[in-house]
Amino acid sequence: MTVYGFVGIDIAKDAFTVAFLRVDALEGHILSEQVADFPYTQEGWQQFLQAWQALSADRWWVGLEASGPYSALLETHLSRLTQPAFTLHRLSPAQVRDFARSRTRRRAKTDRLDARTLAHFLRQQVTTQALPPARQPDDTPDYQALVRLEARLVKEVSALQNQVRQHLHFLFPELERQQARFSKALRTLLRHFPSAAAIAQASLEELAACLPKGHRLDLAALQKLARESFGLHDPVRARVLQELLDLWQDLETRLDHVRTLLIEAVSQAASDAMALLRAIPGIGPLMAARFLALVGDIHRFPSAKALVAFAGLDVTVYASGRYQGRRCLSKRGHPALRHLLYLMAVSLKRHTRRFQVAFHHYRAQGRRVRETFVILARKALIMLYTLLTTGRHFQDLPPQEDAPS
Repeated sequence: MTVYGFVGIDIAKDAFTVAFLRVDALEGHILSEQVADFPYTQEGWQQFLQAWQALSADRWWVGLEASGPYSALLETHLSRLTQPAFTLHRLSPAQVRDFARSRTRRRAKTDRLDARTLAHFLRQQVTTQALPPARQPDDTPDYQALVRLEARLVKEVSALQNQVRQHLHFLFPELERQQARFSKALRTLLRHFPSAAAIAQASLEELAACLPKGHRLDLAALQKLARESFGLHDPVRARVLQELLDLWQDLETRLDHVRTLLIEAVSQAASDAMALLRAIPGIGPLMAARFLALVGDIHRFPSAKALVAFAGLDVTVYASGRYQGRRCLSKRGHPALRHLLYLMAVSLKRHTRRFQVAFHHYRAQGRRVRETFVILARKALIMLYTLLTTGRHFQDLPPQEDAPS
């Protein structure tokens, strides 16, 4: 008798619950079903292995839902096991949820029920040959962690900039309305003179003394603007503004450090791919490093279509009978990668003739600007896949070319 085994693992922060399901491969009868809880520790891991090894099966399938950092550690440990013979699969939470609803209309939910659901979902997917690809052992460093950290720091800097504007609107509203971006020289000046009143009362020599050489601030015009300002000096607001500016400088220093670390790490791991991407006009080292960190090994995607789906730039269609719904992006993929590809499309349109011609071609068809850049983002992704898988370099259109490829 051939026995198939299915292991469903539901992961929490401090523990994980495992359902062991053994089935007669020929008849489909359930031979045994066990559920156990294990602490998320080294001791719990050993207990889990002992419980698993006490059960016999000719072939095992192991499945767990992706739950961020909580599942990553256990998934890595599982991927490094060589015994028993099994394949590891990361299951879609949405598909598992729909499967659970199809089995019962009861709304009960516990860790043990979830683990059992995962095991039975594995069994159903194997029977219908719809199981997702097995997870392969992967010791590649998590470069995406650096991308996520960089994005978080960028978000914090943006939030700080908004707070600075709010305080500056009270202390020096004319300057706040005049400045689209705050240069480092201007922030240095505001750290020493954090209001219109403070700038107006200082001499030009005092203002210049706190600034680095080679700054481009027009101190005379700035002081004139301060003397005519409608803003008021509030010592508490001024102090808060100084603290915010100090924090802004500290975050920018950390952000620069993280970006340098990301570029160096990815360049060391994928030097050839970095060279190919950096040779494309409009794609700098940071943008190239972000792309390679988010995509990972390009050869794990069997086709450009698979990579497009991974990014969520594939098109979905809803139609029934005579009804033809709108075609729209699935957006089921990586949101950070989609955002990066959009920025790439904007940069490529600015620096390459190939994407400039394509942009004007789609605009002439009546496409909106944002829609056009989304189309260019998809084209850029397919182009990058081709370049990275073939090793060819980017070829721009000659100056006399007028039609997109």
